[in-house]
Amino acid sequence: ASAAAADEPEGVADAVAADSLAAPPSLVDELVALAALPPREALAYLDADPLDVERVSNATAWTCPDRRLLSSSPRRNPSRAAAANLKAAKPGAFVWFDHLSKAGGTSFCEFARRNLGIKRTPSYYCMPPDPKVPGPDGRVGRWPGPQLEAYIARTKHAVVANEWDAFPAPVLEAGFRDAAVLMTIIRDPLDRLVSTHKFWGILNNPAKVKPELVPWLKRKNAAARARPMRRDTTNDFLSQVGRDNFATWKFASYAEPRFDDCKGDKACARDALATALAVLEKFHVVVPTTWQAWAGPLYAGFGWTRLEEVHVVNIGKVQASSSKKDLAPSDYAALREANVLDEVLWHWARRAFLERLRCPPEL
Repeated sequence: ASAAAADEPEGVADAVAADSLAAPPSLVDELVALAALPPREALAYLDADPLDVERVSNATAWTCPDRRLLSSSPRRNPSRAAAANLKAAKPGAFVWFDHLSKAGGTSFCEFARRNLGIKRTPSYYCMPPDPKVPGPDGRVGRWPGPQLEAYIARTKHAVVANEWDAFPAPVLEAGFRDAAVLMTIIRDPLDRLVSTHKFWGILNNPAKVKPELVPWLKRKNAAARARPMRRDTTNDFLSQVGRDNFATWKFASYAEPRFDDCKGDKACARDALATALAVLEKFHVVVPTTWQAWAGPLYAGFGWTRLEEVHVVNIGKVQASSSKKDLAPSDYAALREANVLDEVLWHWARRAFLERLRCPPEL
Protein backbone atom coordinates (compact mmCIF):
# COMPACT_ATOMS: atom_id res chain seq x y z
CA ALA A 1 0.00 0.00 0.00
CA SER A 2 1.08 3.58 -0.61
CA ALA A 3 2.29 5.86 2.17
CA ALA A 4 -0.77 8.01 1.62
CA ALA A 5 -3.02 5.05 2.36
CA ALA A 6 -1.58 4.82 5.87
CA ASP A 7 -3.15 8.16 6.73
CA GLU A 8 -6.59 7.27 5.41
CA PRO A 9 -9.58 6.37 7.58
CA GLU A 10 -9.51 2.67 8.41
CA GLY A 11 -12.63 1.91 6.38
CA VAL A 12 -11.14 3.39 3.22
CA ALA A 13 -7.87 1.50 3.62
CA ASP A 14 -9.71 -1.78 4.20
CA ALA A 15 -12.00 -1.25 1.22
CA VAL A 16 -9.07 -0.42 -1.04
CA ALA A 17 -7.09 -3.42 0.17
CA ALA A 18 -9.98 -5.74 -0.59
CA ASP A 19 -10.40 -4.17 -4.00
CA SER A 20 -6.75 -3.99 -5.07
CA LEU A 21 -4.93 -7.22 -4.22
CA ALA A 22 -2.77 -7.36 -7.35
CA ALA A 23 -1.28 -3.86 -7.36
CA PRO A 24 -0.87 -0.81 -5.12
CA PRO A 25 -4.07 1.22 -5.15
CA SER A 26 -4.32 4.20 -7.44
CA LEU A 27 -6.22 7.34 -6.57
CA VAL A 28 -9.07 6.05 -8.69
CA ASP A 29 -9.03 2.76 -6.77
CA GLU A 30 -9.37 4.72 -3.54
CA LEU A 31 -12.27 6.76 -4.87
CA VAL A 32 -14.12 3.72 -6.19
CA ALA A 33 -13.63 1.95 -2.86
CA LEU A 34 -15.63 4.72 -1.20
CA ALA A 35 -18.78 3.31 -2.79
CA ALA A 36 -18.49 0.26 -0.51
CA LEU A 37 -18.40 2.36 2.65
CA PRO A 38 -21.28 3.82 4.65
CA PRO A 39 -22.00 7.22 3.03
CA ARG A 40 -20.98 9.22 6.10
CA GLU A 41 -17.56 7.56 6.15
CA ALA A 42 -17.09 8.17 2.44
CA LEU A 43 -18.06 11.81 2.78
CA ALA A 44 -15.72 12.26 5.76
CA TYR A 45 -12.89 10.99 3.58
CA LEU A 46 -13.79 13.46 0.82
CA ASP A 47 -14.13 16.31 3.30
CA ALA A 48 -10.50 15.76 4.26
CA ASP A 49 -9.73 16.89 0.68
CA PRO A 50 -7.49 13.98 -0.40
CA LEU A 51 -7.40 15.26 -4.00
CA ASP A 52 -6.43 18.84 -3.07
CA VAL A 53 -9.43 20.43 -4.80
CA GLU A 54 -11.36 22.16 -2.02
CA ARG A 55 -8.77 24.81 -1.25
CA VAL A 56 -8.06 25.85 -4.84
CA SER A 57 -8.41 29.60 -5.30
CA ASN A 58 -6.65 29.79 -8.67
CA ALA A 59 -6.47 26.71 -10.87
CA THR A 60 -3.74 28.25 -13.03
CA ALA A 61 -1.43 28.33 -10.00
CA TRP A 62 -2.13 24.76 -8.86
CA THR A 63 1.01 22.62 -8.72
CA CYS A 64 0.95 19.21 -10.36
CA PRO A 65 1.63 16.51 -7.74
CA ASP A 66 3.79 13.42 -8.10
CA ARG A 67 0.86 11.07 -7.59
CA ARG A 68 -1.67 11.58 -10.35
CA LEU A 69 -5.30 10.69 -10.77
CA LEU A 70 -5.36 10.29 -14.56
CA SER A 71 -3.77 7.34 -16.28
CA SER A 72 -0.93 7.67 -18.78
CA SER A 73 -2.26 4.71 -20.80
CA PRO A 74 -3.31 5.72 -24.34
CA ARG A 75 -6.11 3.15 -24.16
CA ARG A 76 -7.69 4.99 -21.20
CA ASN A 77 -7.04 8.52 -22.45
CA PRO A 78 -8.91 10.75 -24.91
CA SER A 79 -8.25 10.17 -28.59
CA ARG A 80 -5.44 12.39 -29.82
CA ALA A 81 -6.54 11.76 -33.40
CA ALA A 82 -10.02 13.13 -32.66
CA ALA A 83 -8.52 16.28 -31.15
CA ALA A 84 -6.22 16.77 -34.15
CA ASN A 85 -9.06 16.19 -36.62
CA LEU A 86 -11.31 18.74 -34.91
CA LYS A 87 -8.53 21.33 -34.79
CA ALA A 88 -7.89 20.79 -38.51
CA ALA A 89 -11.65 20.97 -39.26
CA LYS A 90 -11.51 17.56 -40.93
CA PRO A 91 -14.84 16.37 -42.42
CA GLY A 92 -16.71 14.23 -39.92
CA ALA A 93 -14.89 15.56 -36.86
CA PHE A 94 -17.22 16.97 -34.22
CA VAL A 95 -17.71 17.76 -30.54
CA TRP A 96 -19.97 15.45 -28.59
CA PHE A 97 -21.16 17.55 -25.66
CA ASP A 98 -22.75 15.47 -22.93
CA HIS A 99 -25.05 17.96 -21.28
CA LEU A 100 -25.94 17.43 -17.64
CA SER A 101 -29.19 19.33 -17.28
CA LYS A 102 -28.74 22.49 -15.14
CA ALA A 103 -24.97 22.37 -15.31
CA GLY A 104 -24.18 25.15 -17.78
CA GLY A 105 -25.02 23.38 -21.03
CA THR A 106 -26.94 26.30 -22.55
CA SER A 107 -23.95 28.56 -21.98
CA PHE A 108 -21.62 25.96 -23.45
CA CYS A 109 -23.67 25.77 -26.63
CA GLU A 110 -23.38 29.53 -27.11
CA PHE A 111 -19.65 29.29 -26.39
CA ALA A 112 -19.26 26.50 -28.97
CA ARG A 113 -21.32 28.42 -31.53
CA ARG A 114 -19.06 31.46 -31.20
CA ASN A 115 -16.04 29.28 -31.99
CA LEU A 116 -17.49 26.91 -34.59
CA GLY A 117 -19.98 29.24 -36.31
CA ILE A 118 -23.77 29.22 -36.57
CA LYS A 119 -23.87 26.95 -39.61
CA ARG A 120 -21.88 24.25 -37.81
CA THR A 121 -24.09 24.04 -34.70
CA PRO A 122 -27.67 22.72 -34.35
CA SER A 123 -30.03 25.63 -33.82
CA TYR A 124 -31.88 24.29 -30.75
CA TYR A 125 -29.30 24.45 -27.94
CA CYS A 126 -26.91 22.34 -30.02
CA MET A 127 -29.33 19.38 -29.85
CA PRO A 128 -29.99 17.84 -33.27
CA PRO A 129 -33.62 17.27 -34.28
CA ASP A 130 -35.02 13.77 -34.69
CA PRO A 131 -38.10 13.13 -36.87
CA LYS A 132 -39.03 10.20 -34.62
CA VAL A 133 -39.22 12.36 -31.48
CA PRO A 134 -41.86 15.07 -30.95
CA GLY A 135 -40.42 18.53 -30.41
CA PRO A 136 -37.28 20.27 -31.62
CA ASP A 137 -34.67 18.31 -29.69
CA GLY A 138 -33.70 14.77 -30.62
CA ARG A 139 -32.66 12.02 -28.26
CA VAL A 140 -29.23 11.71 -29.84
CA GLY A 141 -27.93 9.55 -27.02
CA ARG A 142 -30.02 6.64 -28.29
CA TRP A 143 -29.18 7.05 -31.98
CA PRO A 144 -27.41 4.09 -33.58
CA GLY A 145 -24.01 4.83 -35.05
CA PRO A 146 -25.12 4.98 -38.70
CA GLN A 147 -27.80 7.58 -37.89
CA LEU A 148 -25.30 9.81 -36.12
CA GLU A 149 -22.74 9.39 -38.92
CA ALA A 150 -25.35 10.26 -41.57
CA TYR A 151 -26.47 13.31 -39.60
CA ILE A 152 -22.92 14.69 -39.33
CA ALA A 153 -22.26 14.04 -43.03
CA ARG A 154 -25.54 15.66 -44.12
CA THR A 155 -25.53 18.76 -41.89
CA LYS A 156 -21.75 19.33 -41.55
CA HIS A 157 -22.44 20.17 -37.92
CA ALA A 158 -19.38 20.15 -35.67
CA VAL A 159 -21.15 19.78 -32.33
CA VAL A 160 -24.06 17.74 -31.01
CA ALA A 161 -25.45 17.91 -27.47
CA ASN A 162 -26.92 14.98 -25.58
CA GLU A 163 -28.99 16.21 -22.63
CA TRP A 164 -31.62 13.59 -21.88
CA ASP A 165 -30.06 10.21 -22.56
CA ALA A 166 -27.29 8.28 -20.92
CA PHE A 167 -23.88 8.72 -22.56
CA PRO A 168 -23.61 6.06 -25.34
CA ALA A 169 -20.02 5.04 -24.64
CA PRO A 170 -20.08 1.80 -26.68
CA VAL A 171 -21.46 3.55 -29.79
CA LEU A 172 -18.93 6.38 -29.72
CA GLU A 173 -16.00 4.14 -28.85
CA ALA A 174 -16.79 1.68 -31.63
CA GLY A 175 -17.54 4.07 -34.47
CA PHE A 176 -16.32 7.54 -33.55
CA ARG A 177 -13.16 7.10 -31.48
CA ASP A 178 -11.13 9.33 -33.84
CA ALA A 179 -14.01 11.60 -34.87
CA ALA A 180 -15.70 12.70 -31.64
CA VAL A 181 -14.09 15.11 -29.20
CA LEU A 182 -15.84 14.48 -25.88
CA MET A 183 -16.71 17.41 -23.64
CA THR A 184 -18.90 17.91 -20.58
CA ILE A 185 -19.47 20.29 -17.68
CA ILE A 186 -19.86 18.91 -14.15
CA ARG A 187 -21.60 20.69 -11.30
CA ASP A 188 -21.74 20.23 -7.55
CA PRO A 189 -24.42 17.51 -7.37
CA LEU A 190 -26.62 19.12 -4.72
CA ASP A 191 -26.43 22.56 -6.31
CA ARG A 192 -27.49 20.95 -9.58
CA LEU A 193 -30.47 19.26 -7.93
CA VAL A 194 -31.57 22.52 -6.32
CA SER A 195 -31.29 24.28 -9.68
CA THR A 196 -33.25 21.46 -11.33
CA HIS A 197 -36.11 22.01 -8.89
CA LYS A 198 -36.09 25.78 -9.43
CA PHE A 199 -36.17 25.39 -13.21
CA TRP A 200 -38.45 22.37 -13.72
CA GLY A 201 -40.33 22.20 -10.45
CA ILE A 202 -41.13 25.92 -10.22
CA LEU A 203 -40.30 28.06 -13.26
CA ASN A 204 -41.55 25.59 -15.88
CA ASN A 205 -44.29 24.04 -13.77
CA PRO A 206 -47.81 25.22 -14.73
CA ALA A 207 -49.30 24.08 -11.41
CA LYS A 208 -50.66 26.88 -9.23
CA VAL A 209 -49.17 25.35 -6.10
CA LYS A 210 -45.46 24.73 -6.62
CA PRO A 211 -43.88 21.64 -5.02
CA GLU A 212 -41.41 21.94 -2.20
CA LEU A 213 -37.84 21.00 -3.03
CA VAL A 214 -37.20 17.83 -1.02
CA PRO A 215 -40.57 16.10 -1.68
CA TRP A 216 -40.26 16.96 -5.39
CA LEU A 217 -36.79 15.41 -5.58
CA LYS A 218 -37.96 12.28 -3.76
CA ARG A 219 -40.79 11.82 -6.25
CA LYS A 220 -38.48 12.29 -9.23
CA ASN A 221 -35.93 9.87 -7.83
CA ALA A 222 -38.58 7.23 -7.20
CA ALA A 223 -40.02 7.67 -10.70
CA ALA A 224 -36.58 7.42 -12.31
CA ARG A 225 -35.90 4.11 -10.61
CA ALA A 226 -39.36 2.74 -11.37
CA ARG A 227 -39.27 3.81 -15.04
CA PRO A 228 -35.66 3.63 -16.24
CA MET A 229 -35.16 5.44 -19.52
CA ARG A 230 -33.64 2.98 -21.94
CA ARG A 231 -32.56 3.66 -25.50
CA ASP A 232 -35.84 2.61 -27.11
CA THR A 233 -38.23 4.56 -24.88
CA THR A 234 -39.40 8.15 -24.40
CA ASN A 235 -40.01 7.95 -20.68
CA ASP A 236 -40.13 10.90 -18.30
CA PHE A 237 -36.77 12.64 -18.75
CA LEU A 238 -37.51 15.00 -15.86
CA SER A 239 -37.39 12.06 -13.48
CA GLN A 240 -33.91 11.23 -14.70
CA VAL A 241 -32.49 14.73 -14.21
CA GLY A 242 -33.99 14.86 -10.71
CA ARG A 243 -32.71 11.44 -9.63
CA ASP A 244 -30.04 10.76 -7.04
CA ASN A 245 -26.52 10.26 -8.42
CA PHE A 246 -27.63 11.57 -11.81
CA ALA A 247 -24.11 12.12 -13.18
CA THR A 248 -23.01 8.60 -12.26
CA TRP A 249 -26.15 7.21 -13.88
CA LYS A 250 -25.59 9.30 -17.03
CA PHE A 251 -22.04 8.12 -17.66
CA ALA A 252 -22.47 4.49 -16.54
CA SER A 253 -25.91 3.18 -17.38
CA TYR A 254 -26.07 3.01 -21.19
CA ALA A 255 -24.73 -0.52 -21.55
CA GLU A 256 -25.56 -1.79 -18.07
CA PRO A 257 -29.26 -1.78 -17.12
CA ARG A 258 -28.57 -2.76 -13.51
CA PHE A 259 -27.03 0.69 -12.96
CA ASP A 260 -30.52 2.20 -13.37
CA ASP A 261 -31.12 1.24 -9.75
CA CYS A 262 -28.51 -0.48 -7.60
CA LYS A 263 -31.10 -0.88 -4.79
CA GLY A 264 -28.61 -0.61 -1.97
CA ASP A 265 -26.22 -3.12 -3.57
CA LYS A 266 -22.73 -1.86 -2.68
CA ALA A 267 -21.05 -3.95 -5.38
CA CYS A 268 -23.41 -2.50 -7.97
CA ALA A 269 -22.75 1.04 -6.72
CA ARG A 270 -19.00 0.46 -6.84
CA ASP A 271 -19.20 -0.92 -10.38
CA ALA A 272 -21.38 1.99 -11.52
CA LEU A 273 -18.94 4.54 -10.10
CA ALA A 274 -15.95 2.73 -11.60
CA THR A 275 -17.67 2.65 -14.99
CA ALA A 276 -18.58 6.34 -14.87
CA LEU A 277 -15.04 7.40 -13.95
CA ALA A 278 -13.49 5.18 -16.64
CA VAL A 279 -15.84 6.70 -19.22
CA LEU A 280 -15.07 10.25 -18.12
CA GLU A 281 -11.33 9.61 -18.25
CA LYS A 282 -11.67 9.36 -22.04
CA PHE A 283 -13.27 12.81 -22.26
CA HIS A 284 -11.08 15.50 -23.73
CA VAL A 285 -12.60 18.26 -21.60
CA VAL A 286 -14.34 17.91 -18.22
CA VAL A 287 -14.93 21.34 -16.71
CA PRO A 288 -16.32 22.09 -13.23
CA THR A 289 -18.96 24.82 -13.47
CA THR A 290 -17.17 26.91 -10.85
CA TRP A 291 -13.88 26.85 -12.77
CA GLN A 292 -15.00 27.66 -16.32
CA ALA A 293 -13.06 30.93 -16.30
CA TRP A 294 -9.83 28.91 -16.17
CA ALA A 295 -10.72 26.43 -18.93
CA GLY A 296 -9.59 28.54 -21.91
CA PRO A 297 -6.28 26.73 -22.49
CA LEU A 298 -8.09 23.40 -22.83
CA TYR A 299 -10.42 24.72 -25.53
CA ALA A 300 -7.56 26.55 -27.24
CA GLY A 301 -6.00 23.16 -27.91
CA PHE A 302 -8.77 22.52 -30.45
CA GLY A 303 -8.18 25.78 -32.28
CA TRP A 304 -10.90 27.73 -30.50
CA THR A 305 -10.01 31.40 -30.16
CA ARG A 306 -13.05 33.04 -28.55
CA LEU A 307 -12.38 31.91 -25.01
CA GLU A 308 -14.25 34.47 -22.92
CA GLU A 309 -16.65 32.86 -20.44
CA VAL A 310 -20.34 32.86 -21.46
CA HIS A 311 -23.38 32.98 -19.14
CA VAL A 312 -26.79 32.55 -20.74
CA VAL A 313 -30.08 30.88 -19.79
CA ASN A 314 -32.92 29.82 -22.05
CA ILE A 315 -35.62 31.24 -19.78
CA GLY A 316 -35.71 33.55 -16.77
CA LYS A 317 -32.65 35.14 -15.20
CA VAL A 318 -29.20 33.82 -14.44
CA GLN A 319 -29.36 32.82 -10.79
CA ALA A 320 -27.13 31.03 -8.35
CA SER A 321 -28.36 27.86 -6.64
CA SER A 322 -26.67 27.10 -3.36
CA SER A 323 -27.74 23.86 -1.73
CA LYS A 324 -26.19 24.91 1.58
CA LYS A 325 -28.37 28.03 1.64
CA ASP A 326 -31.53 26.55 0.14
CA LEU A 327 -31.66 23.33 2.19
CA ALA A 328 -32.15 22.84 5.91
CA PRO A 329 -29.00 21.32 7.46
CA SER A 330 -30.70 17.95 8.03
CA ASP A 331 -32.00 17.85 4.44
CA TYR A 332 -28.60 18.88 3.12
CA ALA A 333 -26.87 16.08 5.04
CA ALA A 334 -29.42 13.47 3.97
CA LEU A 335 -29.35 14.50 0.33
CA ARG A 336 -25.57 14.49 0.31
CA GLU A 337 -25.51 10.92 1.64
CA ALA A 338 -28.06 9.87 -0.98
CA ASN A 339 -25.82 11.34 -3.69
CA VAL A 340 -22.49 10.07 -2.39
CA LEU A 341 -21.51 8.56 -5.76
CA ASP A 342 -21.93 11.93 -7.45
CA GLU A 343 -20.02 13.58 -4.61
CA VAL A 344 -17.10 11.29 -5.42
CA LEU A 345 -17.48 12.04 -9.13
CA TRP A 346 -17.52 15.79 -8.38
CA HIS A 347 -14.19 15.50 -6.57
CA TRP A 348 -12.77 13.39 -9.42
CA ALA A 349 -13.90 15.96 -12.00
CA ARG A 350 -12.16 18.85 -10.28
CA ARG A 351 -8.91 16.94 -9.86
CA ALA A 352 -9.06 15.69 -13.47
CA PHE A 353 -9.57 19.27 -14.68
CA LEU A 354 -6.56 20.49 -12.70
CA GLU A 355 -4.34 17.71 -14.05
CA ARG A 356 -5.41 18.31 -17.66
CA LEU A 357 -4.73 22.01 -17.17
CA ARG A 358 -1.50 21.92 -15.19
CA CYS A 359 0.25 18.54 -15.54
CA PRO A 360 2.55 17.78 -18.48
CA PRO A 361 1.83 14.47 -20.25
CA GLU A 362 3.54 11.48 -18.68
CA LEU A 363 5.85 9.60 -21.04
